[in-house]
Amino acid sequence: MSDKKQAFWFIIILSVLVIIPFLGETIFYSKGEPREAIVGYAILESGNWILPLNYGMDIAYKPPFLYWMIAVFSTLFGGVTEFSSRFPSAISFLAMQFVVFTFFAKRKNVETAFLTSILLLTSFEVHRAAVACRLDMLQVSLIVISLCLLYRWDERHCRNFPWLAIILMACASLTKGPVGSVFPCLVIGIYQLMRGRAFGRTFLSLFAIGLLSLIPLTLWFVAAYYQGGQAFSDLMMEENTGRLLGKMSYESHNNSVWYNFLTLVWGWIPWVLVLLIASFYLKWNGFHNSLKKATSIQQLKNAWFKFRNLPPIQLFTWLVIIIIFIFYCIPKSKRSVYLLPIYPFMAVLIAEYLLALAQRGVKFFKFSAIFFMSLCILFTVIFVIVRCGLLPDSIWGAGRHAAENIAYMHALQEIKLSFSKWILIFLPLIAAACIFFALRNHANARTLLYGLGGCFLSLFIVMDGVYQPTVLAVKSDKHLADQVRGYVSDGVIYSYSKMSFYCTNFYLNDRMRHFEKLLPAGEGYVLLPENLNDEFLNRFRRDYKLKEVFLTEKRSCDLRTRIYMYKFNANSCTPKDVQ
Repeated sequence: MSDKKQAFWFIIILSVLVIIPFLGETIFYSKGEPREAIVGYAILESGNWILPLNYGMDIAYKPPFLYWMIAVFSTLFGGVTEFSSRFPSAISFLAMQFVVFTFFAKRKNVETAFLTSILLLTSFEVHRAAVACRLDMLQVSLIVISLCLLYRWDERHCRNFPWLAIILMACASLTKGPVGSVFPCLVIGIYQLMRGRAFGRTFLSLFAIGLLSLIPLTLWFVAAYYQGGQAFSDLMMEENTGRLLGKMSYESHNNSVWYNFLTLVWGWIPWVLVLLIASFYLKWNGFHNSLKKATSIQQLKNAWFKFRNLPPIQLFTWLVIIIIFIFYCIPKSKRSVYLLPIYPFMAVLIAEYLLALAQRGVKFFKFSAIFFMSLCILFTVIFVIVRCGLLPDSIWGAGRHAAENIAYMHALQEIKLSFSKWILIFLPLIAAACIFFALRNHANARTLLYGLGGCFLSLFIVMDGVYQPTVLAVKSDKHLADQVRGYVSDGVIYSYSKMSFYCTNFYLNDRMRHFEKLLPAGEGYVLLPENLNDEFLNRFRRDYKLKEVFLTEKRSCDLRTRIYMYKFNANSCTPKDVQ
């Protein structure tokens, strides 16, 4: 891949073909995606682009930039769907992919940039975020591109203001809060100080850049406060300051520092397995000797001197990883997606490492190729066995999740597959065959390395295009929404729970309302989780006549329990108008 233009267009076409076609294949199956998508729906329904309310009264947890994009793309595509809701994340990933390739192809070399793009496309954590209707990929893309632009601004001796970086940082802040401006300024500021720039000039210029980038967020906050008042202000403070300081009113993804290390290992599947295999082929004598020497203060000083004098792009890459990783070790709230901004820069280091291994010889890559070729074959064979009904239901036992696992297996058995779907299913076999012939023809290490990339791409494609849509459709609460629609074709449906029925509400076109907050008069229907059934009956049976309509057989994907539906009729004859 010595031709930069050829490699660039190959990455563009490959990324589009891997990401875009399957965005709408999987229906929503968890609370996260429909929670974001429904806000875009509320914008289009109400015309309120500042502080749209879903569920009748719920304020979105984050600033509105993603929701604006969902609304705009949904208008172009004819409605809020799974595809239109995930499209902003996909476009953001593609933009980041192209910028990262161009950035490192210029400052490293084309082959490193090319392999970096393949690594990003086949990293589990990055790929998952790129095809999900969540805030994370949009914010990450804006942060990463801003970092690249600020580095270019530094290369040009900080002449003029980096207005494009400021605009993108402003959009990042409007997506998920002030960290969208903090990270780029913090990283480039520390980089400039380590490169010898005066503290005063660095601080003043980056303070001005950061301040300018936060103006749109401030204007939105003022306009939203005017509409939402103290309730809006309290929510924003909790989701930003409270989450950082560990002072939230509820536990939100509280994890130890080790969680961040583990999540990076998990996020780099399947490449982490390649690196694990590589560890068996390395010579560790030098590493052990370096550990012994590391106790010397002089050795530490030498290491710090070498770090500070790394080539500029290498120093910048390491600083992005270290600073953002340490930053997210501080709050109690930790999630795997918080570390997404460091993945493109980790990908560069991993790409350089793999290419260095390729120069040493072919032995390691032969073993890796055989291992993953076998995995692709096994993956397809298992599907054929399931498809033919050769696995008995009894293999899942009789545990808590047995019924769901059996349902997943039956879905794979019974789904009707088109000719194009069968082609996708056999892609891993085609990839395995390509690796087999490469091994037979004594291919070099680089050919086997890219063969591994193709192998992983085939697995991601068949997962996105066939297996995931089939299996997760069983898990989705869209079936619950269809069941409810049979009783209430239009009008309000109520819910009683500590959290909203996000998935059900999306597929009911935002017709759900909170029973306990509105206490409706007249008659209607209410949904509630099985574990709150006794509480609900004890609390409301005096004021309402309650008749059980159904209890679902499977658990809700949002509330992780079965769902009751009751028909209620208020004892009071005074009607209450509920919007």
